[in-house]
Amino acid sequence: MNIVLHMNRVLSFIGISMVLAAAICFLAARPALAMDVTKTPIVVELFTSQGCSSCPPADEILAELSQQKNILALSYSVDYWNYLGWKDTLAQPDCSLRQKKYNKSLGLGGVYTPQMIIQGRRDVIGSRADLVAKFIDQAKITVQATSAPEIKFVRRGDMMFLNISASALQNDAPATIWVIGYDFKKIVPIKKGELAGQVRTYHNVVQSIKRLGSWMGEETKLSLSQEDLGSGKYDAYAVLLQAPQTGPIITAAKLK
Repeated sequence: MNIVLHMNRVLSFIGISMVLAAAICFLAARPALAMDVTKTPIVVELFTSQGCSSCPPADEILAELSQQKNILALSYSVDYWNYLGWKDTLAQPDCSLRQKKYNKSLGLGGVYTPQMIIQGRRDVIGSRADLVAKFIDQAKITVQATSAPEIKFVRRGDMMFLNISASALQNDAPATIWVIGYDFKKIVPIKKGELAGQVRTYHNVVQSIKRLGSWMGEETKLSLSQEDLGSGKYDAYAVLLQAPQTGPIITAAKLK
């Protein structure tokens, strides 16, 4: 009887060990995509307005994306809704201009809000959380499969240093180096317009869009002062390497 009991314990131990071993093998065999690891952050740009009643759900989606490590979420407040009688207090003409350039490069008929641009490659209505998630996942696969230059963007004292490694040009076309200055959070009480009476919170609000020059595929090193990056001091900065100007984003980085 003791022998039988001992054997049952041995067999149980062997069974548990086999299950654990199988689980370890399964986890080790999972694709890297499941770990949400990308070589560069996926850039999600939302064009929004305080005068747009359809924008709050998109603003909230962007707020959630801004908390994800491998997402660079940016909110651009456009100024063309101001004619409705409520001037968007965050609106920048350069934000409207950037959206118009995107719509031209994407072959779209006209601008609208809320519009999200994913990795400079496609647009989606910003309140469609299902499509936003789908297109971000597709962008991650593209980024993982593409060889892109490495960007190092660091601050030392009052200066910032940008280093872009050498890499092959895409379609033999030079890329544009953009630096985006943004503030983490803006709280706005809206007194007029379609959102009158609401207090809205906007995240990663773009304050400055600067073109630093072109990248020709060669290693590029830039030393930048505060004035080179915009007229004010912002909570954070991002660099976008984009072909040719508002086309596909090759790679991106945040200031560390």
